Amino acid sequence: MNTSRLTEANQHEVIERAVAKLQRPSNATEVFIGEFFHVWQWPQQLYDGSSVTFESLSRPDTVTVLATDEQGQVIVTRQSQPGFQDFWSLPGGVIDGDEAVWAAAKRELLEETGFVSNEWYFLFSSQLNSRIDWANYYLVAKNCRLQAALQPDAGEKISVELMSQEKFVSLLRKAEFRNTDFALWWWQEGEEKIGRI
Repeated sequence: MNTSRLTEANQHEVIERAVAKLQRPSNATEVFIGEFFHVWQWPQQLYDGSSVTFESLSRPDTVTVLATDEQGQVIVTRQSQPGFQDFWSLPGGVIDGDEAVWAAAKRELLEETGFVSNEWYFLFSSQLNSRIDWANYYLVAKNCRLQAALQPDAGEKISVELMSQEKFVSLLRKAEFRNTDFALWWWQEGEEKIGRI
């Protein structure tokens, strides 16, 4: 693997946040604060000299973990959440407040799977939507070992499955796999970058 192994000393240099696709100017005004989303508006001059109101959202960043156990099997979750269709996903979730990215990844892996790891790497971060400032950070946790029972949030039903790499790669093609940014990254460059998991 060409990525640097994460340490307490290097994590803030190695982990980088993807830049929002739509850059919000300094004169943007926060016009609404919801439970999860913030709405921003600003006047935007167009190429013909006219001006319109542009709008974007922001929301808390998230972490996702590509985790493998000591036998090299990929740790995948099957989840149910209110209002969503059931889905397959890599472990992960929302970064709490000013929580560090790596700390959030460790917490989410433990809560959603019961696994822990001492070998972590940063893969990439992405911004999926041009109108939402929301970075999703992908980290790798290798040689994970089971340490505790699952501790899902009240709005989650989670089961854990250990998959061979071949089965996991076939899952990336399915509509029920939620991490579409990871699937795209995998097919574009990921398989070559990280080699055999």
